[in-house]
Amino acid sequence: MKFDKLLDQFNKEAWFDYASVALLFPEGDAAIRTSLYRLKKTGRLLELRRGLYAFPERYRKATLTGPSVANALYQPSYLSTLWALSFYGVIPEKTVTYTSVSPRPTKSFENSLGLFSYRSLQPALFAGFVTESIMASPVRIATPEKALLDLMYLEEGEWTEERMESMRFEPGAIALEPFLTAMEGTGIARLQRAAVAWKRYASDVEKGRINV
Repeated sequence: MKFDKLLDQFNKEAWFDYASVALLFPEGDAAIRTSLYRLKKTGRLLELRRGLYAFPERYRKATLTGPSVANALYQPSYLSTLWALSFYGVIPEKTVTYTSVSPRPTKSFENSLGLFSYRSLQPALFAGFVTESIMASPVRIATPEKALLDLMYLEEGEWTEERMESMRFEPGAIALEPFLTAMEGTGIARLQRAAVAWKRYASDVEKGRINV
């Protein structure tokens, strides 16, 4: 397998998969995998996960970003929970791990771009995301309201006003009525109780009884 031919074919792509490489070269599975392994060892190829590759920046013409890779590593998925809440300013901390949700089983990956975590969401709740331009790439990400709903659904325990205060949520970043409607619409009693607590929490922050 010739590196120059691989580069010429894929250097305009952010990433490419093994199936595409196999179509390009006739050597057979074992020879192709050996060549890909050697390219990784010499630093001319990045493996994002098994069967998904990218060129290092010095060879690549396309933009490769953590948020866009988060969408690609495990499909279908969208960025949500802590990463999305940090992105929107709902929580003050910067989140290093790219947190996503998927109707598929819980999974995680680690590569040169970072740690990617995927939490399993029931299919009926796999909604409420948009496509945003993040770092010049289109990225599927939950709306602020859905990111908060996903977090409250996935993390066990009651979401009391005290727990919300400990997270230092910024309620001004959440559209109140759409959020309450979405929480009520799940039909999940724990989330419906959380919606009531959130309404109190947002009111207390607005009136200065809680500082975030």
